Amino acid sequence: MTPGPPVPGARRPLPWLAPLGRLWLAAARGRGWLYDAGILRSEHPGVPVVSVGNLVAGGTGKTPLVAWLAEGLADRGLRVGVVSRGHGGKRPVEPLLVGRDGELLVEPDLSGDEPTLLADRPGVHLVVVGKDRRAAARVAAREGAQVILLDDGFQHRRLARDLDLVLLDWADPLGGGRGLPAGWLREPPSALARADVLVLTRAPRDVASRREPLPARELPPALATVLAGLPASPPVLAAAHVPTGVRLPGGRWRPASWLAGHRVLPVAGIARPESFLLVLRELGALPADPLCWPDHHRFREADARRIRDAATAGGLEVITTAKDALRWPPGAPDPLVLEIGIHLGAGTHLLDRVLRLVRGGRPT
Repeated sequence: MTPGPPVPGARRPLPWLAPLGRLWLAAARGRGWLYDAGILRSEHPGVPVVSVGNLVAGGTGKTPLVAWLAEGLADRGLRVGVVSRGHGGKRPVEPLLVGRDGELLVEPDLSGDEPTLLADRPGVHLVVVGKDRRAAARVAAREGAQVILLDDGFQHRRLARDLDLVLLDWADPLGGGRGLPAGWLREPPSALARADVLVLTRAPRDVASRREPLPARELPPALATVLAGLPASPPVLAAAHVPTGVRLPGGRWRPASWLAGHRVLPVAGIARPESFLLVLRELGALPADPLCWPDHHRFREADARRIRDAATAGGLEVITTAKDALRWPPGAPDPLVLEIGIHLGAGTHLLDRVLRLVRGGRPT
């Protein structure tokens, strides 16, 4: 994917905050030691738990991978429960059952963006959100989940897991190499020693088509160096984010290629707006300067006016992400919605590993 010009609203490193970043990583390392030493303890819900998380803050594409994994496991006969913190949701009770078998039981304002999206995906039996993900996992198990996918769970060690999948961005797997807030690392790279499988997301399509784990010589150099220093290196798979279609106002669908030649106004409130813009360019769309807000932004009336005025002034069709469409403000033009999926050539390798786990085998 060829980078375009800088994207307004795209996140950037803050190197002058490096001392704070070092403190963050030291605290994360200390917390990890407390769990490794058994001083802090984890709780297991009694059904297999697969964590899908990352090393950095946001933007690695966990939600599409969780949806892909849920559909693949459901196709193999399993009832899949998803447990999430539900970022941005304001809930009257905790934990909260968001949806079951495609039926949304609460409004997105209560559950958060990602849980609402996942509750509507094929293969997801149920979604439970809660700040205490141990309690949420107990609800998922009680409601019949045979396997629990813990969304954004790598750092949430209070809930024990049987398999840790860690997602890393192909272009910047180590989040700039600095801890929050100077960079985007939530933990030191040495924390990857806990991972069972690494998935490099937004990889080139030819690399993502590989049916086996990638050899060390084909990894991004910074990641290869980190893995070479671990006691045991987890297998590394590659995945590409692929546009699966465009949802038009009124619910009709068009193939993603339909966007070629369309003059569009991109609107996004996500962690990585630049990735959205690059996909539009690859599809041949003609995007204007995007309107970007922070991740999980709750649109207001002033935002709707800004979107409407920009679209009208440029004679543009508004296009947004599936996550932003859930929060779309009244008064803004009805948008096109670009849907994104996952292409993972080694997907059978990953699904078979989870199946062995569910059937009682040890992860290998």
